Amino acid sequence: KLARRARWDRAAAGCFSSFSAVPRLLGPLAHFGGMIDSQGFGPPQPTVSLNAAAAPARMLNITVSDPKKESEGINSYISYKVNTQTNLPDYNYGQFSVIRRYSDFLWASEQLTKDVPGSIVPPLPEKAVVGRFSAEFVESRRRLLEKFLNRVAVHEELSESKYFKLFLQADDAGLAAAKAEQKVKHSAEKKTGLASISSWFDDTMNSISITMNAGGGGETKDKSPADEKIDEVVQYITNLEVQMGNVAKHTTGLVKRNRELANGLFEFGLAFTLLGQTETDPLATALTKLGHTADQLSLLVTEEVSKETANFEEPMYDYIRVLNAVKNALNARAKHKHALAVACVDLDNKKNLAAKLAGMPGKEERAALAEHAVEKAQADVAAARDAFERVSARVIREMERFKREKANDMRRLVLDYTTMQIEHNKRIEQQWQQLLPELEAIPDAPDEYVYGRAPPPLPP
Repeated sequence: KLARRARWDRAAAGCFSSFSAVPRLLGPLAHFGGMIDSQGFGPPQPTVSLNAAAAPARMLNITVSDPKKESEGINSYISYKVNTQTNLPDYNYGQFSVIRRYSDFLWASEQLTKDVPGSIVPPLPEKAVVGRFSAEFVESRRRLLEKFLNRVAVHEELSESKYFKLFLQADDAGLAAAKAEQKVKHSAEKKTGLASISSWFDDTMNSISITMNAGGGGETKDKSPADEKIDEVVQYITNLEVQMGNVAKHTTGLVKRNRELANGLFEFGLAFTLLGQTETDPLATALTKLGHTADQLSLLVTEEVSKETANFEEPMYDYIRVLNAVKNALNARAKHKHALAVACVDLDNKKNLAAKLAGMPGKEERAALAEHAVEKAQADVAAARDAFERVSARVIREMERFKREKANDMRRLVLDYTTMQIEHNKRIEQQWQQLLPELEAIPDAPDEYVYGRAPPPLPP
């Protein structure tokens, strides 16, 4: 086993060393491949002491299973069983399951975004109106929901959120109570009369800020090193999004052509089988065998299309959604930066008012209130600055983490795709190799051709 493992390691090392040739075989991936970080495929693994190795490893394994259609009519939906296995003390049991629907996942994602601002919250699969109960769509959504939960589970901060733990283990009543509590809190914020206006203004400012930075514009005042770092990230994400969209588009085209190839092989095989029924042996046998082989090839290509869809096309579009999550993290930083700027302007205004009232006869009470307002504004600025710096540092950490994980994911994705193509073409070649000796064993046609002989039976 050790010898086989050593040979595999050497083979894998050789495969990785020639990795630069793979994108050229995949068309648009050649340009995208240049965007994978040159720093390597992840950090070196830390050394572990014997005492640390003896400690039980952190375990939080989550699967999503048993999709089931609930109710009927316009109120129908798909429910999923979320299964958790863990050794973490934050959970009540080591192994448990709950039933969740898509709207529950959406709620959890929204709470994580609010609870850990600046983090890259993994994306959820998109909503669908047409075909949402088809077996193919339900299975695809199940896979992506499971990916969402496991991405959160390995995230240092998101996995510690109370909302994530509540989502995994709360019963229906507990989850409904948490949702109701958040709804009441949101309604209370709306009653201030400023929440909706502030939200609209913040979103507009964030959108303008991101757009200007992406376009090379931006503010004219001096930028901090963190601002410059974020500008680099925005430009990187903008370019990456274009290239990833290009790859996804061509991947869809490739899958579509292979699906058409599978249908074409089926029709091709059927045509030769029917042609064989009109002939006599030995020609009838040869034609029928060729038709049967084409039919088998059609099945192999159909199977390959399913694998390409699940293991290549779907991950490509999933990464486009990841890029949207990255932009949401950048927007969170822009929002906190704007809040800090607003707090600073408010502080300046209050200082000016306090200075104006200071020493004015008869204005002592207003001057005291103004001084108190200045103190509160100073506290607000300090809190806003602390929040902004915390979110800004988190965003920068998240970007580094994203680039590292993206490099690993793309390496695995392209390597798996290449391996899948090799195995598929071996199976295709095997079908033709099996056909060749059968055709060679068929004797030549007799000198006198016989008409009217019964055609051979159709292949099973």
